[in-house]
Amino acid sequence: SLVRLGNAMPVECPIPIPRLTSKQFGDLDFRVMPVAFEVHNDLGCNWNEIAYQSEMSVKIFDRFGRSDREVPLTVTFGNFQKTYRLDLVVESAGRYELKTVAAIKESHIGQVLNYLRLLDATRAKIVNFRLRRVESKFVNCSDTLAQRRAFEVDSGDYRGPAILLDVTISMLRDLGTKLANSLYTECLLSNVGHTQRRQIWRDRNVYQDFDLVAQDEAFVVTSL
Repeated sequence: SLVRLGNAMPVECPIPIPRLTSKQFGDLDFRVMPVAFEVHNDLGCNWNEIAYQSEMSVKIFDRFGRSDREVPLTVTFGNFQKTYRLDLVVESAGRYELKTVAAIKESHIGQVLNYLRLLDATRAKIVNFRLRRVESKFVNCSDTLAQRRAFEVDSGDYRGPAILLDVTISMLRDLGTKLANSLYTECLLSNVGHTQRRQIWRDRNVYQDFDLVAQDEAFVVTSL
């Protein structure tokens, strides 16, 4: 059965992941990381994420009794719907994002923060198996959904279509602020806009995609 998250937040996940304290997550992680080291020793560092994800899930299930992989996290707003996949959830509480990359980067941390905010959860960990030694990074999120929904709107200089402003405000009241710009953009495109490829110069064969809310009105979502 799907669990509705937050106060009418349009996000659904089959596992209600709790807001763990640092100690609670640390105690769980103290038991999880030896499994990650073991998997890395067994498989080496050259496989893809699915291989490590599968092996981690099996070993954790054998030892802990509960391990879920590829857990769906579905976001819905108006005509928009998107499902993310959570790599690994241990004992219905610990979120682990598994990577096979040269190094953990800010973009990976941003991805996990986006998941935590959608879940209204507090803690997760990124585990990277690509290197000769396992690399890991704790990701903490103190924001609550109520805090992310508490925002002010300054539209004094706005000159765009009213529908774009109205839908943007409605979207933020549902989903809250501080999520990925790409998610907001997809929400707006599904409800009030579309993407169109247009020729930039008439005498050159150069094209670019624009996110449009009208034939002569493009928009870009930013976070400052």
